Amino acid sequence: MKGNIKKLAVLVIILVAFGTEAKAQIPKEGAISETCAYSGTFKALLMGQERLQMTWESMGISLSDTGKGLLHNASFRCLGAFHAVKGEYNDGSASCIMIRPDGDQIFLTMKTSGKLGGGSKGTLTIVGGTGKLVGIQGSAEFTTFDLQPAAEGTFQGYNRWKGQYKLP
Repeated sequence: MKGNIKKLAVLVIILVAFGTEAKAQIPKEGAISETCAYSGTFKALLMGQERLQMTWESMGISLSDTGKGLLHNASFRCLGAFHAVKGEYNDGSASCIMIRPDGDQIFLTMKTSGKLGGGSKGTLTIVGGTGKLVGIQGSAEFTTFDLQPAAEGTFQGYNRWKGQYKLP
């Protein structure tokens, strides 16, 4: 009886060890299809009646359309800025850090254009990562949807990404 318990314990340890390692594997390349929800704050510098310089910071979460994948359940923080003329901008830029549930990070930059309060479109470039994601590269296109702010001086919204990544 004791021999069977020892064999069962060894089998459970092996299954847990190999099962955990199999879960940790990330495909060398793949698609990114995400919805990212966020909230943030901004500082605005009015420059007459037609111009506005804005800096912002946002934090949020990423949910994969498939319920699994590279960025599913990742949290993120972004810093960005743009200069709007007559309510439109073409020079939006941001840098972000995404933190996966396993703690590995992905770094990305974004370029955007849009209308104040009317959403935006843009591209993002994955420029690096940590842990299992060192050397990662990729890109995606996204559309941002602005929502009514929950409090003065804040903004909320979400964006939809479609793209791909590649690991070395």
